[in-house]
Amino acid sequence: KEVLVKGLIGVDPRPLKKGERGIWEVTVGPLVPELHSYVFEVDGAQLLDPSNRQVKKWLTCENMVEVRGTPPLLHEQQPVAHGVVHHHIYPSDSAGHERGAYVYTPPGYDPRRPIGYPLLVLLHGFGDDEAAWLEVGRANMIADNLIAAAEIPPLVIAMPYGHPLPIECPRTFLDDYAVRNIDALDSDLQQDLMPFLERTYHLSDSRMERAIAGLSMGGGQSLAIGLRRLDEFAWIGGFSAATPQGDLDQELAAITDDIQNTNESLALLWIGCGRDDFLYQRNQTFRAWLVRQGIDHTCRFTAGGHDWTVWRKYLAEFLPWLFQETGDTR
Repeated sequence: KEVLVKGLIGVDPRPLKKGERGIWEVTVGPLVPELHSYVFEVDGAQLLDPSNRQVKKWLTCENMVEVRGTPPLLHEQQPVAHGVVHHHIYPSDSAGHERGAYVYTPPGYDPRRPIGYPLLVLLHGFGDDEAAWLEVGRANMIADNLIAAAEIPPLVIAMPYGHPLPIECPRTFLDDYAVRNIDALDSDLQQDLMPFLERTYHLSDSRMERAIAGLSMGGGQSLAIGLRRLDEFAWIGGFSAATPQGDLDQELAAITDDIQNTNESLALLWIGCGRDDFLYQRNQTFRAWLVRQGIDHTCRFTAGGHDWTVWRKYLAEFLPWLFQETGDTR
């Protein structure tokens, strides 16, 4: 009786009309250049487009359609040299089971070059898996285009599955689960994933060439693990992060006992969040704590909500900061 198309950027839910041939149709647009997502709502039930195999997988799934820009957007595939994406299943003794991770190696990756490659560990959100930063975030395309433009050095990006613990409640982000899952992921990184990456890829062993960042749940993981592992990660980023909560003076005592040493160890602490994001106030609170403590950081509060249109831009902005000789925090 009623069909709507919902979710396209800049377009309110639009009703389709049933034509003479029995096909439900509507024309929308012009759409802004972006990687849009959409669903159909049929008599109140949300359905995927059965003719579109491009699907964004989250707690609920949506279709995707790309509208290319002129000039191309940074996350679009462009005629430049491309890196290679590898998928690994690695044993994790700390988690007690095998785990998945994607690894991006840059164009011209050379395992015999004199110096190792810098590494970014890039983490996904609560409802995603290790493929999210590739399928929706376009991290490999963004890196290809920035490397081609000589805005970033060739780097390796590791994207592991962010749930070493089974998800306890698929539709509710539980902070108690988050804390235990962070600890489990930290153990996996230290005991299993990082040694695997170091055996498999030609990586620099300098902390000044190691970064960790993520979105939402992954942003919270990056902040918590990165700040407790400043001896291993000099560059830390949280995009719309589920920032640390509670008594931060106690939770993050390791970095507040010697603020001068913390600031000298941090090449970059970068946090960003959209003003329409449900985690915006949480990020504001965390930023205010950083200011009170005198911890150097870069903060970007921008337009947007809790979605990939924001996170793709944040990654494109974050990457050029990395692996510079000096960390210019502002």
